[in-house]
Amino acid sequence: MTRGPSVRTSLLIALLGAAVAAAATIFVLRKEYTVGIEALLAAVALGGFGFAAYGLMQAVLALIDTAGERRRQDREVSERRKGDRARQPRR
Repeated sequence: MTRGPSVRTSLLIALLGAAVAAAATIFVLRKEYTVGIEALLAAVALGGFGFAAYGLMQAVLALIDTAGERRRQDREVSERRKGDRARQPRR
């Protein structure tokens, strides 16, 4: 099973995407460029927004994966206990 990017990497992708989207949007709103260039900047802004959304979704999935891994490790540790500390069977 392949894992996605880490939380830090995902947030970095989201931050960079948001920065690109914001910068391109500002350039479009200034109306200093020709229609073709403004269309290109709008496409860049849309792409940046897509990267920001992707990064945020991957960050959430990485957090869920991290929490699940932590629970799995805790369960393995508790199942290895011996003697009085061993898990008792359910009645």
